[in-house]
Amino acid sequence: MVDEEKIIITSALPYAEALPHLGNLAGSILPADIYYKHLVMQGEDAIYICGSDQHGTPIELQAFKRKESPEELAERVHLQIKEQLERFGCTFTFYGKTHSAENKEIVYEVFEGLKSNGYISKIESEQAYCNVDQRFLSDRFIEGTCPYCGAKDARGDQCDTCGRLLNPKELIEPHCVICGSTDISFVRTEDLALDLKKLSPKISEFIERNSGKNWSKNAVNKSTSYIKQGLEPRAITRSMKWGFEVPGMPGKVFYVWFDAPLGYIGITKEWSKEKWASYWKARSTRLVQFMGKDNIEFHTLMWPGMLIGSNLGFVLPTTIFAYEFLNSRNVKFSKSKGVGLNIQSALEILPADYWRFALAYLLPETSDSEFSIALLIEIVDKVMNGNIGNFVHRVLSIAKQSGLQFQNVKADDSAEKEIGKHLESYNLHFEKIRIREALRDVIALASKGNEIMSVKEPWKLAKSKIDEEKQEFLSTITELLFMARACALMLWPFSPRASEHALCYFGISSPKLSDLEKPLALDESLELKPMFNKITETEKAKLEKFSTP
Repeated sequence: MVDEEKIIITSALPYAEALPHLGNLAGSILPADIYYKHLVMQGEDAIYICGSDQHGTPIELQAFKRKESPEELAERVHLQIKEQLERFGCTFTFYGKTHSAENKEIVYEVFEGLKSNGYISKIESEQAYCNVDQRFLSDRFIEGTCPYCGAKDARGDQCDTCGRLLNPKELIEPHCVICGSTDISFVRTEDLALDLKKLSPKISEFIERNSGKNWSKNAVNKSTSYIKQGLEPRAITRSMKWGFEVPGMPGKVFYVWFDAPLGYIGITKEWSKEKWASYWKARSTRLVQFMGKDNIEFHTLMWPGMLIGSNLGFVLPTTIFAYEFLNSRNVKFSKSKGVGLNIQSALEILPADYWRFALAYLLPETSDSEFSIALLIEIVDKVMNGNIGNFVHRVLSIAKQSGLQFQNVKADDSAEKEIGKHLESYNLHFEKIRIREALRDVIALASKGNEIMSVKEPWKLAKSKIDEEKQEFLSTITELLFMARACALMLWPFSPRASEHALCYFGISSPKLSDLEKPLALDESLELKPMFNKITETEKAKLEKFSTP
């Protein structure tokens, strides 16, 4: 007996230091949610797993500055992110966190598997040590003068002024961020590493076998480039306090890059101790992962290497889709500084459906995309409201004003052909994970409907006393109603609330693509309201507050 296919959808875990901004949302979470919703409409056995990435130096440093524990900060921000993403219409099967008992179990299990199979090695390095606080300083806990540009506030990992990557020993007059002291030594310390060099043949085989299965071009190119350059052991432990303790190594915790991807499994286990293994250990499972291009090496090299090396039977990624960057043109986007247009401030101005649609319209699938307030307004006013919203609302209004009853009405060949053409393209684009193009299929169907409206002018035919024109009205409005229903239904993954609002008039509460095959049945009792509205002057003024000169 062949197991039925299961699908796991994941998106890169938001870092629980601050609320994500719109670029973070567009880079993984939104496309994953849209893709998941399409699978739900198809009736697939799919789950969407995401959660907060809670370990690492930035959280420890931020907690120190706020005078709270890292766990308190990580939990508080985790709950804020979860709330705002749900307000954004994201329908996770489960949104969990990496600092959980379940994830700790998975991390230890994978670590022991890697160790017993000979893929953990020891490495030595020098690390900064504050003699006043008597603790090791990870890269963000040490600052000094940049040796390249002379900036006074360069961190141990990077200078934000000139953008150069650094190591702490390069800093001029380094000091401890915690106490301010310059009494710093560089001490030899031993860490554990994932032996990527030893795993390289198996990782290469994995990439060759899977990269043709809907991997984005950048994921394929970057991965093969890394393999050609040669993989080296990479540290999985570090000297700090916040994180999962390494067994047998006091004062050491696992590197965040090691426990974060394992969080996909841990969070699924947090969701259901009974079901998680049936997804992550089934040979028929397809794992589809969404991320930004800065996360490629972690998902195509290290993460598969960990799963392969542990030999615990976990599913390997089938599809890896890495998005380019959504750049802000004259708009403040800043997560690390806590200012700018983050997901919470965005929702205080416009409903989630407007942001979801506009960001999907601009998804950086093959190259970086530009976002601006002017472009947002144009998309909302002309595409969402002027095209799709206007079409669906006008058709329903004309049908209601006609006084005719539309119950158990079947589509004619013309309607079926027009809808079928756009639906086929829509499904194919989703299959190839071309989400931006799938949205354009919805837009194209609405445009075709508006074109038919302009040519046939059904509002005029509705008033005619001539039998032939009455019949033409009935034929035209029926075709347009089927097209409007298809538009509203195909829009659901992108703008779910607006879609559900329109679908109520068609008697549809839980959208499925199979609904398009059903006869038409209008609920005449419902009051008609627009799907969308143009952006008001008040909303424009609020948006402009986030513009830069």
